[in-house]
Amino acid sequence: MRVLTATWGSTNRISPATSEVVTGEESGTETAKSEGTLLAQPLFVYVTDGGSEGAFDKIDKVVLDDNKVLIGMHAFKCVKMSPSDVNDDPLLSGRSKDTRYFLFVSRDMEKVSVVDGGKMKASTVYTTMKKHASIDYSTNFDRNVKAVGKLLLDFDKINNAMKVLKDKQDRAGADASKADVKKFEKEMAELEEAQKEADAQREELLKFELKQTS
Repeated sequence: MRVLTATWGSTNRISPATSEVVTGEESGTETAKSEGTLLAQPLFVYVTDGGSEGAFDKIDKVVLDDNKVLIGMHAFKCVKMSPSDVNDDPLLSGRSKDTRYFLFVSRDMEKVSVVDGGKMKASTVYTTMKKHASIDYSTNFDRNVKAVGKLLLDFDKINNAMKVLKDKQDRAGADASKADVKKFEKEMAELEEAQKEADAQREELLKFELKQTS
């Protein structure tokens, strides 16, 4: 898929007591320095010890692999934290007795929501995403996520059409006439253009506008 990729960073603290709080996998940029500083994005925190029993893990393979959850994650800074680090964090400690759960934190760090226990379902996670997105974004989060979901179907159709066309080209091989070659090239160019347009729509839909702060 051209959209459904989860990118997780890691951190050992959210509370703004140090100069470097949340660090992603690809950069070491500071995201919170002192009280009153807004985070660049609301946070989606996955509290986990990093281990799971068995070959199939429901949280990773079902909840976090849900289309709407994966698309919605683009509006959040997604980080993993260990239960011990969460318990040592003044902002997050005491939110759950579980060892695996989710936390959502608003940009001003004043609103924290927990999703744990039997509530750890894709539908509940997405509902909580919508709640926190409405706090920090002026963009209609749910509308954009659903629109990107529909685009996934377009990507599938385009990719399948490309495969069919490539198979036709391969079967024709050296026996293809000049007219056939020209037709293949024209159809492939049209599909590539459709793909570019879908990519552009996706990029625009995944731009979530932050609310203006006073």
